[in-house]
Amino acid sequence: MEWLVFLLPIAAFSGWMVARKHYRKNSAKDDSPFNPDYFKGLNYLLNEQPDKAIDVFIHLLEVNSETVETHMALANLFRRRGETDRAIRIHQNLIARPTLSSDQRNQALVELGLDYMSAGVLDRAEHLFLELLTIATPPIESYKQLIRIYQQEKHWQKAIDMAKKFQSNSTENIGEMIAQFYCELADQQLTTSPDKVTTLLKQANSYDPNCIRASLLGAKHHLSNLNFKKALNSLRRIEQQNIHYLPEALPQLLQCYQHTNNLAAFNSWLTSILSKYPNMTSVRLMLTHVIQLQNGSQAAQDYLYKELHKHPSVEGLHSLISLGEQSNPILVPLIKNITQTLVQRGDLYSCPHCGFAGKSMHWQCPGCKKWATVRPTEIHLSSLDTLLGNSK
Repeated sequence: MEWLVFLLPIAAFSGWMVARKHYRKNSAKDDSPFNPDYFKGLNYLLNEQPDKAIDVFIHLLEVNSETVETHMALANLFRRRGETDRAIRIHQNLIARPTLSSDQRNQALVELGLDYMSAGVLDRAEHLFLELLTIATPPIESYKQLIRIYQQEKHWQKAIDMAKKFQSNSTENIGEMIAQFYCELADQQLTTSPDKVTTLLKQANSYDPNCIRASLLGAKHHLSNLNFKKALNSLRRIEQQNIHYLPEALPQLLQCYQHTNNLAAFNSWLTSILSKYPNMTSVRLMLTHVIQLQNGSQAAQDYLYKELHKHPSVEGLHSLISLGEQSNPILVPLIKNITQTLVQRGDLYSCPHCGFAGKSMHWQCPGCKKWATVRPTEIHLSSLDTLLGNSK
């Protein structure tokens, strides 16, 4: 608060001087270079009454074309500090002035809408931004904030409609976001109206052909209808869409191949994936599991033992111990407990855009709020120092 109360007198004095020069041509009555209210505000500061001082300095900033930006800056300062009531009051005062140009009034309305959003009053913010869409050239920020509001309220159809309007009025491509909104609708309809899911996912793919979520939801939908061939086609697309998300598809892929009694084909496909992406620990562990289902635990253990020499990983070590004979009543359970602890401590998902990390999948990153940036990660031996440090 200290730096704010020192900044306000400067801003107020600057605004007052601008206004004084503006009216000096029409009035020469004031022989004093300072307005008495300015000293009143300073007196409040000296007596540690910053709220009263702020009110005085805001009053000193007479609204005209040369001081609007100062008002805006002060209001935004209040909003960033969490004092949204003050920001709202300043912006409402600006909007009430008949001398504002249309551009200045629209800017003040946008800022007032942002104040309401900051205060959590989403209905008022929505009303303001919708009002701005009725003018000849709506501020692009209105579309963005309405999309943000509908996301928060989970009104996905409204979010889709507004996102389409935004895209038609902007050079920015937000097809990936629109695809995620369609996926949200499809996810809701999986249990209530499954007949609508396919249409919604087609819409998602039309806006983002590489939408991983649409592929996973499509597979889930086909599996619920016992259509394993279509589910398999949806899941295998992920390799071309974004290989980093393949671990999310592996459990469903196993389900498809098991129900079609074709584990040999799954074995071959996993082997081909590892030949192209040898560091994919999750694929290696799934192949180990398939070998176990086909040929028993010993064959799976032999395979994984050889692989870990070339591609060591904590998960692989944990799986190898789990596959082994529990012959040592002390050593093996102890090592297994350690590896299990390390695997549980590690983050399974991360966002390369903002660095968010967590243990569950989020299609909208909780950190940066971007869509489809969180992806599966894997724990390798290089992470041991960090994991062990977290356990101290």
